[in-house]
Amino acid sequence: MFFNIFSKRVLYSLRSKDTLIWTWIFPIMLATLFFATLSSVDTSGRLHEIPLGVVDNREYRQNDSLRLMLESVSGENNGKLFNLTEIKDSDQADTLLEKGEIDGYILVQTVPSLIVAGDGLNQTIAKNVLERYLQTENAVGSIMSNTQLTGDLTALLDNTDYTREISLSGNPPSDKVSYYYALLAMICLYGSFQGLTTVTLLQANLSPLGARTTMSPVRRYKMVLYDLLGGIAVHFFCLLFTVAYIIFALKTDFGSKLWLVLLTCFAGSLLGVAFGALVSVTSKLKEQVKVAILICVTMVCCFLSGLMVGGINYTVMQNVPVIAWINPAARITDAFYCLYYYDNYERYLLNLGIILVMALVMFAATSVFIRRQRYESI
Repeated sequence: MFFNIFSKRVLYSLRSKDTLIWTWIFPIMLATLFFATLSSVDTSGRLHEIPLGVVDNREYRQNDSLRLMLESVSGENNGKLFNLTEIKDSDQADTLLEKGEIDGYILVQTVPSLIVAGDGLNQTIAKNVLERYLQTENAVGSIMSNTQLTGDLTALLDNTDYTREISLSGNPPSDKVSYYYALLAMICLYGSFQGLTTVTLLQANLSPLGARTTMSPVRRYKMVLYDLLGGIAVHFFCLLFTVAYIIFALKTDFGSKLWLVLLTCFAGSLLGVAFGALVSVTSKLKEQVKVAILICVTMVCCFLSGLMVGGINYTVMQNVPVIAWINPAARITDAFYCLYYYDNYERYLLNLGIILVMALVMFAATSVFIRRQRYESI
């Protein structure tokens, strides 16, 4: 009996146009759109080589320390900060500056000076580098002119770092993965269509198939359970397909804890199916109206989890934490975040527990409503 009901539910879901559109085609299209629009979001804020010019006059050629400093920050050994261009005279440098081919140039007269045409990050970096050089040069000159100071000055000139940069996670920071996580949360909640269909087809007052199944000798809770398991299996397979497409086709890294990502997808699938079943059993509205309700609620939850506007989930958590904690899409998205960024599992297990508790409460409420349903005639 189990295999008969389960297999028929799987075949029905695979042939359903709604399932094909909302849990297969639409997520793949949205993931592809994210890939096309967000492919450079992780590199857009990184520093690039700054085009800087220097006037190659007699004063510059005689200033060995300045030339060595500029060559060191323009070399390939420790990362190239400047793309240095030697220019014959200041007139040519002004021309290049006006054309935007360089962000500024250094002119050595009595002391080195930086000439720029505007304010910006690149100009600020070049200004700070030159000021650091001038301060060091003045300090060394003052020390060398003091005959009372003797000894090795290497420690003074050495730029020692007293801090060390470490990563809280083995995964590099990424802004685009947040959109993919919110997308997976949306697909999880779209499992509500499976729950809605299951309960609708098993209610005698909503469909002819429900009338026939109600009169069958099989216990009703078994029919509902087997049917729901079929819907969960199909929906989880849709999630697996989407995750595989994002990882292998779109080359997006979800970190090393992929099996926990899949576990979260399964828990989110349970929650989505439970939500759809609860909406179906607690309302006597038409099926189209129930579908509209599911879509609206899902979109609002996904919006608050960061699907449309990145970072809004943090804003909601800071200002209205209650809404954030009861938002199923936000809990699913945050569980993915924890797997990607955190080394411990404390917050992840908290999110996973909330997701499973929500699903259990909804399934329990659905079973109570189904058990109370009675029909005078079929």
